[in-house]
Amino acid sequence: MTDRNHDNDSAAEPENPEEMDQFDQKLEALSIGWPCDTRTSPPNRLFASPPKQTASREIDNGAADVSTFDIQAYTQPRTTKTEGMLRLEIPNFPSLKSKISTPFQYIGSLPWRLAAKTEKSKRTSEVKFFSVYIDCNPDSESTLWSCDAVVEFRIVPRNRSIPAFSRQFTNKFNFNSNNWGFPSFMAWDEVNNSNFVRNNSVTVTARVVVQKTMGVRQTQKYDFGQMQTNISDISFVINKQKLFVNKAYLALYSPVFHAMFFSNFQERDKTQIELEDVVLEEFRELLNVIYPCHKPVTVDNVEYLLELGDKYEIQYVMDECERFLMGSEDIVPITKLLWADQYLLAKLQDSCLRNIKSVAEVRAIKETEEFKNISDTTKAALLNKVLKIVD
Repeated sequence: MTDRNHDNDSAAEPENPEEMDQFDQKLEALSIGWPCDTRTSPPNRLFASPPKQTASREIDNGAADVSTFDIQAYTQPRTTKTEGMLRLEIPNFPSLKSKISTPFQYIGSLPWRLAAKTEKSKRTSEVKFFSVYIDCNPDSESTLWSCDAVVEFRIVPRNRSIPAFSRQFTNKFNFNSNNWGFPSFMAWDEVNNSNFVRNNSVTVTARVVVQKTMGVRQTQKYDFGQMQTNISDISFVINKQKLFVNKAYLALYSPVFHAMFFSNFQERDKTQIELEDVVLEEFRELLNVIYPCHKPVTVDNVEYLLELGDKYEIQYVMDECERFLMGSEDIVPITKLLWADQYLLAKLQDSCLRNIKSVAEVRAIKETEEFKNISDTTKAALLNKVLKIVD
């Protein structure tokens, strides 16, 4: 299948250029220049550093041969490109009148949204066109971020024998340039035919390649399935699959791992350790929560993270789960009370009890099937709550 590519950066433009012009005029009236996204020198401190203390005496600790790392000479490795794809299904395409958009999708730690509409205006020479646009971080009020990206729009043909139609552009997205695309992407009569319309539906995709970002931090990801020199020094084997980890790092979080790796257990001198009674993907999720990417606790993973956090005595994971449960409205109170019971989460139990405002709420908890599994201690706490309410 051949593509009909139209790589014309100059043809790409904002959806509403008048708004950008008005904003620039307001900046000019206030004598404000558009912020530069490059920093030539480190930022100055607002407050002075404390004076350096001179050592009272020389101590020979064997550090005479220690070299000093020249941080000024350090060159940051080239940023790895981040790529993602957005897909927009447009139902009842022949009757398309209003703008239609995808939900936001994160690419390069920024939210992106693909949108499409029709346009017949002065800039399309009063000819009806099918227009496509991409939004990057449009809801942010910050002027400190920017993103260099290449975006390719494509209309998916009805079948592989039909050439695809695509156009791409390069743009530096920022506060004043967060919406860009082609008002005259494709003539309406060309796209609204049997080559691209199937069951009255048209599919548009946007391939986004983020080349560089400023002002936002990309979440670091780890591939535990690959051995990484100087980072991984042992592997866990779960269902014959290996996960490569760092012993010292895990030992900082878990006394169980510390004992496994550094005490007089048979696993201490092994380069791989088999873990039983553990689900591979659940343990991988645990690692993602512990490692610096610190993947968040969610409704989908909280139950088994509590189980694994308790199994390996990882206080950080238990705290994160408890914090999530205290703020979540997606998990019913009886479930929270059960988990608070099971894992001795006093803050969670306290939060549940404080949120009870009526005797009817306690009665609703008592009528659940799970109530029979509640401990006597928690039942006593609920009774005490009832007495406080009626008092």
